Amino acid sequence: MYKRIFILALLLSFYICVKAQPTLDTIKDCFKQKPRLFAEFNTRNSFISNSQAKIFGAVLGLNYGHRVHVGLGYNQLYPPAKNFDKEIYLKNNNNLNDSATASLRMFYISAYVEYIFYQTKHWELSMPLQIGIGKTSYNYEVFGQKKKQNENLNFIYEPAILVEYKFVKWLGVGADIGFRFMVTGNHRLNQKFNSPTYVFNIIIYYNEIYKAFIKLVQKH
Repeated sequence: MYKRIFILALLLSFYICVKAQPTLDTIKDCFKQKPRLFAEFNTRNSFISNSQAKIFGAVLGLNYGHRVHVGLGYNQLYPPAKNFDKEIYLKNNNNLNDSATASLRMFYISAYVEYIFYQTKHWELSMPLQIGIGKTSYNYEVFGQKKKQNENLNFIYEPAILVEYKFVKWLGVGADIGFRFMVTGNHRLNQKFNSPTYVFNIIIYYNEIYKAFIKLVQKH
């Protein structure tokens, strides 16, 4: 169901993109302009095996012409959700049966690209995309030592659709809806990582506040 909704939304965005403007020419023009540094932080809602899981994300990169963003991202399961914990059974120092609680860990580093394909005074539509590589594992501590179980390399493809609406220059609301496609060879984790991702938030445009402050200072 989630996949169908996302695919329909993605196709609709492609249609709007084609109707809105000549995409390739616009992107070429953006790359001719001097880039500016940008940074983004977010916490995306998602699911792992039908249980809710939050993903913390950070992106650092370059902004070309206020339309094209290119950078590197870091994402991780945060905080470790207790409903993914599992018991590890082992022998203690006295050779007696013992156990330890292992927490699921997931992180990945990604290449990040975002193109803002529709822009008006109030509306902004863009298509962020992350392609990354990372690891999943169960981490636990035993006898004062940190250990890992079922550690595995993963490949992630995460397209999304971002919609923003500005009430005024410095304040708006946004919705980021995407899907995480994750390829993992470690079936012993017994978790399903493919999942929709979504964020609904209030946006404060600090750059607009900064510009207004500078103009106010210059007048005085």
